[in-house]
Amino acid sequence: MTEPSYSEFFQLIEGVFEGVPFVREIGLKLHEVDLEQQTLSARFESNPKLIGNHFHNILHGGVIATALDQVGGFTAMVAAYQRMGGAIDWEEKMQRLMRLGTVDMRVDYLKPGRGERFICSGSILRVGNKLVVTRMELHNDVDELIATGTATFLY
Repeated sequence: MTEPSYSEFFQLIEGVFEGVPFVREIGLKLHEVDLEQQTLSARFESNPKLIGNHFHNILHGGVIATALDQVGGFTAMVAAYQRMGGAIDWEEKMQRLMRLGTVDMRVDYLKPGRGERFICSGSILRVGNKLVVTRMELHNDVDELIATGTATFLY
């Protein structure tokens, strides 16, 4: 099988991303992927079932952590894909990418998760032969920084 074009790769990543049942449950949708910059973002809307503190209408911390982990993992996937380059055939790349998993993640909750819409972005701190370290941020619809995360992924 030949290497896909950017749009084919985006569609592949989007299908895998949105195929995760819990991701569908919280409504997280892939927003943007930049292969060159190795960044990725996803968005989701506020929903009553995502609220952890119903007295103050604040997102559940687990929803925040899930969004950060998902975006960090797929940002790591993009970086690992780029790192493997042409030295590895497409089939082997896909096998390695589909095994990618979180080794460690730290979340800092900076403000209450209030808002109508949220955007979570990921960027790369380091890419190695087997590990990728990412930085993630979650902002609300008025661009307040709600939470940050740093995670290490094995591929």
